[in-house]
Amino acid sequence: MKVRARLSQPSSSSPLAIVLMLPVLLVLAGCTAGQTGSTTPPAPTVTVSASPASITAGSSSKLTVTATNATAVTVAGSDNSSYTLSATGGTQSVSPTATTKYTATATGKGGSATASTTVTVTAGTATAVTIVANPTSIPSGNSSTLTITTANATALSVTGSDGTTYTVPVAGGKQTVSPTVTTTYTAKATGASGSVSATAAVTVTAGTGASAVNHVIFMMQENHTFDNYFGMLNPYRATNKWNVGDDGNTYNVDGIDPQLNTVANINNVSNVNDQGVTYKLFKLASTCIDDATSGWLESYGDMNRYDFAESRTIKLDGFVHDAQGYATSCIASGHCSGDFTDATGQRVMGYYDEEYLNYYYYMASQFALSDRWFSPVSAKSTPNRLATLTGGTTQGLVFDPGADDHIGQRPINSIFQALDKAGVSWKVYYTDTAGQCLDPDDCPPEAQATGLYPATTLTYLTYFQKYLKLNPNHLACVAPTVASSAVGDTSNSFCIDPTHVAWLSQYYTDLTNGTLPAFSYIEAGYGQNDEHPGSFQPVLVGQAAIAKVINAFMGSTSYSDSVFFFAYDEGGGPYDHVPPMPGHSNDKTDPSMLPIPDIASISVNPDVDPAFWPCLPPVGTLATAHCDLKSDDPGAHSGDAAAEKGFAAQIGFRVPNFVVSPFAKRHYVSHIPMDHTAVLKFVEDRFIGNKVYLTKRDAAQPDLLDFFDFNTAPWATPPTPPIPVTDASLSKNTCTPSEMGP
Repeated sequence: MKVRARLSQPSSSSPLAIVLMLPVLLVLAGCTAGQTGSTTPPAPTVTVSASPASITAGSSSKLTVTATNATAVTVAGSDNSSYTLSATGGTQSVSPTATTKYTATATGKGGSATASTTVTVTAGTATAVTIVANPTSIPSGNSSTLTITTANATALSVTGSDGTTYTVPVAGGKQTVSPTVTTTYTAKATGASGSVSATAAVTVTAGTGASAVNHVIFMMQENHTFDNYFGMLNPYRATNKWNVGDDGNTYNVDGIDPQLNTVANINNVSNVNDQGVTYKLFKLASTCIDDATSGWLESYGDMNRYDFAESRTIKLDGFVHDAQGYATSCIASGHCSGDFTDATGQRVMGYYDEEYLNYYYYMASQFALSDRWFSPVSAKSTPNRLATLTGGTTQGLVFDPGADDHIGQRPINSIFQALDKAGVSWKVYYTDTAGQCLDPDDCPPEAQATGLYPATTLTYLTYFQKYLKLNPNHLACVAPTVASSAVGDTSNSFCIDPTHVAWLSQYYTDLTNGTLPAFSYIEAGYGQNDEHPGSFQPVLVGQAAIAKVINAFMGSTSYSDSVFFFAYDEGGGPYDHVPPMPGHSNDKTDPSMLPIPDIASISVNPDVDPAFWPCLPPVGTLATAHCDLKSDDPGAHSGDAAAEKGFAAQIGFRVPNFVVSPFAKRHYVSHIPMDHTAVLKFVEDRFIGNKVYLTKRDAAQPDLLDFFDFNTAPWATPPTPPIPVTDASLSKNTCTPSEMGP
């Protein structure tokens, strides 16, 4: 066999080996040479400094940042602030509100680097102020809230470009404003470092429809039914041709004139007293009569003397009986006001007409009125006045929580809380005081101190203590109240906020200055000129007082965008032929007036909780927070209408009323059922909105828009009413309760 010769491997030192490895050596040599020529990218550097390193609050410091080998530079503060600088750094102004650490970070190809500095913030003396309006745009008549904050201020002023000025605490606070034109508000703060200012604008847009109303005024006199005052309006309106509206329709009221037209009818309108004597309707010859009562028991008794059941027959036979019983009780006790010359009860069947009520008859015939305006509760004045302003609720009480129940102030929400919450302006004007002073200048020395305390039932509401509160120990008053020397009480016996609770004289000033709030509530001159029946209280005095209040309104610039609702707080005991009971309110109405809606739609319980229905307190207890019935009161027994349906079983009787406004329809009569809380609903709809109501009662009321014509403003120029009659103009003494007629 042939054997192939093997080639021997050359040694590494042989010439052939060197030749064979030369390419590899050249490659390796090249690589080594390349590695020997490269460099590592340089790491970034950064520095940061603050100048000054310590500042006072409100001042600034300048950060200086220097960076090398960076592609991005940022600065982050421990207060979550952040800044981006150029790749080489730069400067950045900062104004921290508290001591802050700033970290500069430089980032590049060679990595990243950081550096930090701290700016220390100390309390300073620099004065600062801010002002914000919310909302910044409002319809005419609405309100906005200014929020003002200050720092290091010793004085603060807030002014509007419309000429308004406001007092706000130096530390700042909230201020409600109701501009009529677009207004810029300036807050100027002054401190050790000087004065600074800030501004906020509120834009006012034109109102349309009910939004054209920028001011609502509400006032109630005392204790008269619709029939007692306005039962004879129809003949007066027809005689003067004031019963036809601008729409061509004839408007009549549901009065007593049909019952007086025939013998048959008048026999149907009578009451019998306890001795069996029958008394019919008659015209009163006296402007003052003895008092009567419309208490809870008596109001149910007016409907049917002895039957309070839900199924009772509506007789309207108890007016004379109740008036006789009241007089008899007052004569025996000697605790009532007046002489009680009528012990028969006849007085409650009397009525007035235009002979004495010439101003009222004229106004009720020119402007709009309702013949279905009821008081909210079948009770006396105090429960009705409270219910009027709380959306209809007394939370179960049917008597005066103070004078009768002795349980003090009630924590019930009112329209004033709702307006405060919405930032809407309001004011209560009081006519007289606890000492029966009609003006601080008229108060004798003995009437000082608590004698100058405003006469208002609103003091029964706990919330109202924020604005009016007795201060027998003369402690420092808490804002917003001030010492009562502001309203003439030199002894400073109470605290009062005059911007929310003011003498009636301020009403005239506000009319003159055009500074009426959105909602004004005027208290009556209790015991002075409130028209409350009583042997020595002529209704002419009250009519004259109301004429002054309303005439001043019609003669002011405020009239052009306002509504004045005028009514009476409750019936007071005189006869009225419209039963305030759901399902029966039209039982005694003349067929020629029908159809008229029944009052069932508005006679609802204000409170969802039946615990707030009328109820008996525990045995031996006069009253609790929600129960004050007596054992013989309606609702004290099962089967009673009030026990079955609560306050929805029967509301208060109809009351006289009229609505004064440039927007009121001429000669209009509304037949839509309502009670006083409908006025609250009008206020709530106009100034709060979103259908936010206090209770189910005010929510159930009509919107009252049928009273108005906002397109043509029929009474843009108000009428000229007659001067109210007086004894002098009539040439006789009209206050003769012992000779009241017929």
